[in-house]
Amino acid sequence: MSTLQTIQINFSQISQKVSSAFGKFPQVTSLLNTLDERLRSALSPGEPEHLLITGLPGTGKSTLLNHFTKLHPSIVHEEWTEVPVVYVEIPPRTTIKALAGIVLREMGSPYWDKGDEAQRTIQLRTLIIACKTRMIIFDEVNHLVDRGGVRTHYHVGDWIKQLCRPGGPVLVLAGIPRAELLLATNAQLRSRFGEQMFVHALSANGEDIKLFSKVLKSFERMLLPLPCIDLGDAAVTRQFAFATDGRLRSICHLLRRAVAIASQQPNPKIDGQTLAQAFVEVVYREATHERNPFHPKFNGIALTRAKEPFAQEAQRG
Repeated sequence: MSTLQTIQINFSQISQKVSSAFGKFPQVTSLLNTLDERLRSALSPGEPEHLLITGLPGTGKSTLLNHFTKLHPSIVHEEWTEVPVVYVEIPPRTTIKALAGIVLREMGSPYWDKGDEAQRTIQLRTLIIACKTRMIIFDEVNHLVDRGGVRTHYHVGDWIKQLCRPGGPVLVLAGIPRAELLLATNAQLRSRFGEQMFVHALSANGEDIKLFSKVLKSFERMLLPLPCIDLGDAAVTRQFAFATDGRLRSICHLLRRAVAIASQQPNPKIDGQTLAQAFVEVVYREATHERNPFHPKFNGIALTRAKEPFAQEAQRG
C-alpha cells in the first residue's frame, strides 16, 4: 500500500471519528439518567412518566436518543423477540397511518404496510404488549405540527394518547421547540407529559466557556495525528461559538470539512485559515471576511441577522 493511500485512509478514519462523536458532558449525562429512570419504571402498575425533549436544531438530541436506543437492543428469545426501546424518526408531512406503519416496521413487523389507520394502530398496540416494549421514542415530533391546523394537531395528539396506557411503555417526544404545540392543543395529552427537558447549545459566556473548551479539546484528540491549533484556547473557543452557535452538528460539519481541506494541503494541518475556509464551505457560503469568525477581520457580531446561519427566526423553531 502506498504512503498516499495510507494518508487517505487515515483522513477517512479521522473524519469518521468526528462524525460519530458522542460526548457525555453534564446535560447529556442528566438526560441519559432521566431516560434510564423512565425505562426502569416502564410497564409498572400506574401511569408511565412520559417525557418531552426539545432543543434548537443541531444540539445533539437525535445523536443522544440514538445512542440510548443502541444501549437497549432487541433480545431474541426462543419463541418471541423482546424490543425494549423503539426509536422512530418522524418524516416530514407524514400521516398517522404512515407513522403507525413506521413504528411497526422498526419493531420488525412483516405487516407494517398493511391495513388502514385503525388496523395498524390495533396491530401496534398488540405488538407493544407482545414485545414488552418499555419505551417508544418519537424524534422530530415538530413534523407532526407542520401539517394542518389545530384540529389535525388534536387528532395526532389523540392517536399518541392511545399508546399512553397504565402499565404501558414510556413515550418520549423530541423535537425543536415548536413540537410543544402538539401538547398545547390537547390538554389530556399535555397532562401525561409532566416533565419537559430542553437541550441547550454550548455557550462561551462566563463559566460555560470551560465546558465548551473541554468539548473542543475532546474533538482535538479525535483529530490526531493531524496537527491542529489548540481548540481549547479561549479565543478559539469563542470563534467556534460564533461559527457554530454552540451546536454539535455544526461543530462536526465544520471539523469534517476542515479535515477534508487539510488532506489536500502539502503539509496537512488544521489552523485558522483552514477553519475559515471550512466555515465558508459548510456553514455560511455568503460570508464576507467580516462575517467569518475565523478570519482576522471578523467584526465580532453574532451571526443572527436575517439570512445568516443562526437568524433569530430560525432559533424560535
